[in-house]
Amino acid sequence: MSEINCLVCGGVHFRKGYYTIDVNVDIYSTAYNNVRTMTNSFEYPVDIDVDVDTDIDHQTDTRTDINLKLISEEKDSFLDRHSDVYKYACEDCGYIMTFTKEKNVKSKKQEQKQKQLKNNYDWTDFGN
Repeated sequence: MSEINCLVCGGVHFRKGYYTIDVNVDIYSTAYNNVRTMTNSFEYPVDIDVDVDTDIDHQTDTRTDINLKLISEEKDSFLDRHSDVYKYACEDCGYIMTFTKEKNVKSKKQEQKQKQLKNNYDWTDFGN
């Protein structure tokens, strides 16, 4: 059984989850130029046509972490304490609860597997 109950529906089956947010963005751009020239020169004046096509290829790289910082309650301390955030989504209503300590929870699938293992008989020493 799960250590917590849902605050909305009272359910006891939860799935562990987490958020990801991308904040740091790196962009790598490359420009490719294609130059074509045409000349017509039978006599003076000389006609020159220049066509320049530019293709820009870019690649983006994003990354970050979500951290919860707890402000110190001591007056003389300037350091914040880092704390991990644990997310649990109720399987019955979908409500997401957040804790700073990891909770022992079970999903419906985990509970079903546990019941199935309990109901299996051990036949290894049968008949000896």
